[in-house]
Amino acid sequence: MTTLFTGEPASLLALALLIWVLSGLGGWLLASMTKISSLIFGAGGMAATLCVIVAALQILQGGVVVQAVLPVVPFHAELTALNALILLAMSVTALMCSLYACAWLANVRAPKRARTGLMCNLLMAALTAAAMSASAVELILMMELAALCAYFMIVQADDVKSRRAGLNQFLSGRLGTLCLILAFALLHHASGSVNFEVLRHTAFTPGIKSAAFLLALAGFGLYAGIIPLHAWVPQSHSSAPAHAAALFSSALMKIGIIGIVKVGLDLLGAPPLWWGLMVLLLAILTAFIGGLYALMEHDIRRLLAYHTLENVGIILLGVGGAMTGVALNQPVLASLSLLAGLFHLFNHGLFKTALFLGAGEIEMQTGIKDMEKLGGIARLMPWTAAAMLIALMSMAALPPLNGFASEWLLYQSLFQLSSSHVFIARLMGPLLAVGLALTGALALMCIAKVFGVTFLGTPRSQAAADATPAPRAMTFSTVLLALLCVISGVASPWIIPQFSAVAASVLNTPVLLAAQHGVAFSPASAVSAPMVAILLLGMPLMPWLIAAVLRGARLPNRSRGDAWACGYAHSADMVVTATGFAQPLRVMFAPLYRLRSHATPASLVSALHRGWLGPFCRRLAFIELAVLLVVAFA
Repeated sequence: MTTLFTGEPASLLALALLIWVLSGLGGWLLASMTKISSLIFGAGGMAATLCVIVAALQILQGGVVVQAVLPVVPFHAELTALNALILLAMSVTALMCSLYACAWLANVRAPKRARTGLMCNLLMAALTAAAMSASAVELILMMELAALCAYFMIVQADDVKSRRAGLNQFLSGRLGTLCLILAFALLHHASGSVNFEVLRHTAFTPGIKSAAFLLALAGFGLYAGIIPLHAWVPQSHSSAPAHAAALFSSALMKIGIIGIVKVGLDLLGAPPLWWGLMVLLLAILTAFIGGLYALMEHDIRRLLAYHTLENVGIILLGVGGAMTGVALNQPVLASLSLLAGLFHLFNHGLFKTALFLGAGEIEMQTGIKDMEKLGGIARLMPWTAAAMLIALMSMAALPPLNGFASEWLLYQSLFQLSSSHVFIARLMGPLLAVGLALTGALALMCIAKVFGVTFLGTPRSQAAADATPAPRAMTFSTVLLALLCVISGVASPWIIPQFSAVAASVLNTPVLLAAQHGVAFSPASAVSAPMVAILLLGMPLMPWLIAAVLRGARLPNRSRGDAWACGYAHSADMVVTATGFAQPLRVMFAPLYRLRSHATPASLVSALHRGWLGPFCRRLAFIELAVLLVVAFA
């Protein structure tokens, strides 16, 4: 037992897994004691995530691949820089979710508190184990366990939408697991092993490699929510508790992305060109359609879920660019693309978790998810409004925030792709850059819609008018994440070299020279995030300072009153609504919106969700979860 406290990465990771499991069980047993059980769940989660953060930083600093058996916990782990990065990305956001949960769990009924607290802790334990798995068997089992934990948090509301969302998620997860089993069964047939280290040193035939890659892309793509494999994502994020939805976006779906990175760039050797091009096409489709569908949503958490799909596409643009760079033997393109993808993976976790937690605060204080019924929240919940505004700006890649830093690198990688010697690459580079720019424009519209309709204007319901600030722990977690968005954007010149080292370790190439100079640039262009921050702060302040100095006593202070309404008395009905804001896009892209109804006919959906299938899957999920827990602890 003393081996748990040596301070080594393997010991810290084993300790974290034990804390998650024990605190989950302890809080579940004491669920009737509101404050104590909430504290056990939340404090246990924070302690475990701190252990993982320290372990991940040690692995990143060491920079060597280590195969280890965790002490006390019989688990074979692979401690690589890539695994450490995903552990760090998941744990930073899970830390804030645990802090949020301390307050949220204390305000719900005991059965819901018991189930949510236990499932959240088991979810993070399973995802942490999946991220450091040394073999395909461990990876698939842990991903399956995490998906089942997510399922039970989705269906606990027990209304029609939640049951439908749970069934979609259950079926998608089982299909993804089946694809992964088939993919690694092919590789096992050719190599005799499913250990990742053995697979890396096995020479597969092109047919086996391509078949395994396509199956793995489908399997991991179902977890990551790649369009058109995304059906489970939107309503699942709306039905689960807000901090659980944040973990879906920042942890569960990211494991799917890292799985694509492992299969496409690590385990199967150098990919052929068509792999990278296919991932790039799926990526831009996911990014654009995700952003477009987000603007049509009125449920704030469904809107954020579609924007998670958009950012999954943006991350995969980096992954696909890296695969294309390897296939074309262009190490600068490969390194810059993977650097951009990994950096955006980390940044997305920060701003999207802040947005989900902020949305959870609003829902808790008003009981409303529909933006049409909100309005005027900024005056009533100012800290939440400020934090969500920063996170929304980061989501839209506005400088000097972290979303801008990673998307800037991605643009540079697409410019590198445009200068390739292969015609298809020169053609796709500009087209993908334009697609990314259009996606950014949709994200900017989303800022205006979410912040304007939710936080500005006058309240459009009595519940919105009666809103009060959320508990301090919940508000503090959201504000702290917003500050991290600012810090990781302004400090990106010092953060980027660390991500560049991770990309180099995956690609087995030297660290990108451009990233060593402390600015985010390619040979074509450069930008300094601190300088951008100074200019953006100075330019708005300068006119204000000049006016304050020169006006003296000549101009009186502005008097406040109702907004001008052409001579009529102002009323709440005059405020812009979410429907009216998105109406021009609904008309412009009507064929794309109709595509969703054609792809999922109402008759098929009704038949799928009617009758015996839903209850059967729920019972099957209970049995499968029990079996997996026995296997995990055996």
